[in-house]
Amino acid sequence: MFISKKIIVVALLSLLGEPLVSAADQTTANVPVDSVYYQYLDKLSGMGYVKSLPNGAKPYSRMQLARWVLEAKEAAKERPMAPYLADQMAALEVYVAPEVEALSGGKLADDVRLRGLSAEMAYHHGDAFSYAYQPKTLSGSWSPFSQNHNGHKYGRNGGATVSAEVSGNVASELAVSIRGRAAWDKDNDGTVSLDEAYVKTRLGSVALEAGREALLWGEGASGHLLLGNNMKPLTSVQAHLTNPVKLGGFFHFLGEVDLLIFYAFSDRDRGSDAAKRGVKDFDDAGLIGLRLDVTPSSHFTFGASRVSMLGGKGNGLSASDWGNWLTGKNADTDDKWNDIGGFDFRLRYGDFQVYGEAMGEDQAGGLPSKWAYRMGLYLPKISSDGSWDLTLEAAKTTDAWYTHWTYQQGWTYSGDIMGDDMGNDARKYYARVNHYLSGERSMGLYYLRTERERNRSVSPTVNEIGITGRQRLSGNRYLTGTLGYAQVQEKETDRHLFAAAIMVVVCYWDWMVNRQ
Repeated sequence: MFISKKIIVVALLSLLGEPLVSAADQTTANVPVDSVYYQYLDKLSGMGYVKSLPNGAKPYSRMQLARWVLEAKEAAKERPMAPYLADQMAALEVYVAPEVEALSGGKLADDVRLRGLSAEMAYHHGDAFSYAYQPKTLSGSWSPFSQNHNGHKYGRNGGATVSAEVSGNVASELAVSIRGRAAWDKDNDGTVSLDEAYVKTRLGSVALEAGREALLWGEGASGHLLLGNNMKPLTSVQAHLTNPVKLGGFFHFLGEVDLLIFYAFSDRDRGSDAAKRGVKDFDDAGLIGLRLDVTPSSHFTFGASRVSMLGGKGNGLSASDWGNWLTGKNADTDDKWNDIGGFDFRLRYGDFQVYGEAMGEDQAGGLPSKWAYRMGLYLPKISSDGSWDLTLEAAKTTDAWYTHWTYQQGWTYSGDIMGDDMGNDARKYYARVNHYLSGERSMGLYYLRTERERNRSVSPTVNEIGITGRQRLSGNRYLTGTLGYAQVQEKETDRHLFAAAIMVVVCYWDWMVNRQ
């Protein structure tokens, strides 16, 4: 595939042009992809306090976040922040205080510690808590209010969850992170899971990671076409640049360049699970991911990605197969890999941002085909001080998406789609308005409409609306919540399949901070 060749060429150029390692390259743990601090960073970027536009490959390292914090802090000297934004900025600065100290000339001192502890209570009322995709084409299930939740779904009636994160540096160039979760509800009973657990170090300017960790590739607000946290985090080994670098010479027009490659392990029981559905699949298929991000200016960032599901027991690749995979020559029969690849971007112009994703399934002459799209508009200042903002987004997939004739469990991991839970031949519409107040308080209203599996004779349409809120109680204690209603309706019969209301209340303690 053309994308993989492009990534490999630029990877070699960037590594050859890498300057001496700086404080910004020191090894630190990553910021979990579901952290509220990404919202704070997006707001700072939207308000123009972060000059270098963050790219679409998450998670960012704590050191990267600290670099943006210092950038925003410097910009605030010229243009003072509104009180609500100054409070978000202060929270970010405290969160990455050890890394800010290192970038300011000090020594990185960030021992392993309890980063956060949360207790969650939810009430979810309805006839069912999850729904299956069309059984002969795609394995897995979906549920209202459970998108982008690391594969966790809310059961009926009351439930409770406790989770904790421990991370930090065990040595100057060795970081670790562990996130655990215990939950109970009527449908899932009692479960204890290790959501994330990884180690991270570096070799020169290349960061090396191994373990279980959620990855987000793309610019979506309501989901990601290729790779996101709709599923349980993958167990993988990965290598990427510790910090985006600037190429010199002829390639200076690319600006900042970031690169990432990973190999992940898929389900060990794909074959037996597929057999129960009367279809075929292969155990232990691998996942290879390649991504290149370029940010040629402070107004534009562009990412090219390719992820391949390949191999598995009884489906091994020969030397010629590997050559065909690298060059993007797709087999007409006996296909031994399933690809999704394409592009995402974000453009900042004045007081608004346009972003999008364009991804294709498999190849056609070395390029993706059966394209799916996501387009969005972010207006960070619908009020003069930016205390109100608006996001509008639409996405569309084709009937080929997330399905495959060789891997008939589909583009899934542990029972969930690895990309957007909208599934194949679907359309999604999303709108969200937020209001921010001083003291890290905020409230929001969102609407999500998903027209699923439109190729079926009876296809579900889901309308979901929710009110969200966040309140800092005192010190390092927060209260967040969502109150929502969802309706699932059959397209042709107009029969209501499901009507639901959910309330999620989360008390969160960030043990790293101690603000009064």
